[in-house]
Amino acid sequence: MINFEFHLPTRIIFGKGEIRRSGDVASTLGEKAMLIIGRGSVKRYGYYDKVVSSLKDKKVEFVTFEGVEPNPRSTTVDKAGEIAKRERVDFLVGLGGGSVMDATKAAAVRALVDNPIWEYIQGENGKPPRRIKNALPTMMIPTVAATSSETDCGGVITNWEEHRKRSIINPLLFPKVSIIDPELTVTVGADTTADGAVDIISHVLESYLSGDPNSPVQDRFTEGLIRTVVEYAPKAIENPADINARSNLSWCASLALSGFVNSGRGGNFPIHIIEHSLSAHYDISHGSGLALLIPPIMRFTGRAVPERLRMLGRNVFYNTEYLPSGKSDVSAEETVRLFEKCFHSLGRKLTFSELGIDDSKFERMADDIISMFGGEKGYLENPQPIYKKDIIDIFNSVR
Repeated sequence: MINFEFHLPTRIIFGKGEIRRSGDVASTLGEKAMLIIGRGSVKRYGYYDKVVSSLKDKKVEFVTFEGVEPNPRSTTVDKAGEIAKRERVDFLVGLGGGSVMDATKAAAVRALVDNPIWEYIQGENGKPPRRIKNALPTMMIPTVAATSSETDCGGVITNWEEHRKRSIINPLLFPKVSIIDPELTVTVGADTTADGAVDIISHVLESYLSGDPNSPVQDRFTEGLIRTVVEYAPKAIENPADINARSNLSWCASLALSGFVNSGRGGNFPIHIIEHSLSAHYDISHGSGLALLIPPIMRFTGRAVPERLRMLGRNVFYNTEYLPSGKSDVSAEETVRLFEKCFHSLGRKLTFSELGIDDSKFERMADDIISMFGGEKGYLENPQPIYKKDIIDIFNSVR
C-alpha cells in the first residue's frame, strides 16, 4: 500500500427528489449565480424550471449561460467566464452531464482572470500552464451517471482549433456541494446511459491495471463498482424509469473518481489519454471512444499483468449472464472478451469502421498523444510501456 492523502471537501446530497433543495443549498454559496446548461435537454424535461423556481423561492438572483457542447470547447468556457465576470456572480451552478460540469469548473477559473482558459490548461509556446490561483465556488447537479465531475476537482476541455483535449485539475475546483438526484437521469437515452456506464468502468479500471497490485481494498472497491454497473446498466436501458437501477449507477459514477476508490493504488490513465486524442479529432462521445479502446488496451497491458486480468474477470463476471454457470476461472484473454461482450450488449461500437472513422489520422493522433503525454521518455507510463508504434497498432487492431 503506497502512502496517500484522501480529501473530499464536496458536500453530497443524494436521492430521488433532492433537486427541490437546490435553491436552499445555493443560497449558502452567495446571492447571485450563473446557471450553466447544455443545449436544451434540461429545459425540455423540466429540470431547468425546477432549479429556477427553487432559486427564485430563496431569492437567489441568477443569469443563465446556455449552449455547452459535448467535448466542451475552450472558446465556450471563455464566453461563459466573461459573462460571469461581467455579471459579478458569486458562484456557478452546473446543471447537466459531464461536459456541462467540466465547463462550469473551467468557467469558475476564467471568471476571475483575463487570459484565455487554454493558457491554464495547455500553456503557450512550450511553457507550463498558468497557475490557477483562485476560482469561484461551484454547485453541481448531474443529469447523467458518468463522469464523476460532481465529486472530483478536474475537468476535460477541448481546443477544437488545435484538436487537443486536456484536463484542468486543481483542488480549488472541487464543487462546494453536489445534488445527485437519480430521478434526473431517467430521461437519459439508451446510448448515453451506455456511454456513462463505460465511463464509470473506465475510471476505476485504469488504476486497477496500471497501479500498485498490492492494494486489495482498492481492488475490491473496483470490482464491486464494475460488477454493479454491469448488473444495473442493462436494467436502466431496458426500463429507463427504474429508479433503483438509476440510483445505483449514479452512486457508482460519483464514487468512481472521488478518490475513494483509487487512492493508495496510484497508476496512470492511458486509456483516457488515448481516447482524448480520438474525440478531439472526431468529436465522438467519450463513452463511445472508451468502449472502442478499453478491450485492445486491456489486451496490450495484459501482457505485463495477466494475473490482474484473470482476477478482474473472475470477480466481476462470476455467476453473471456473461460467464457460464459453474465456471470460476477465466484467462486474461477471456476477461477481455467478457468486457467486449458486455459493451456489445450495451449497444457500443467496437470498431472504428462502425463509428465511420478511417485510418487517415492514426499517425497524427499517436504523435499528439506522445508529444503531450510521453514526456522525455517518449512513451505513456503503463505496466507495458505504450510507444507511438503501439498506439498505432492498437488503433489498427480495431479498424
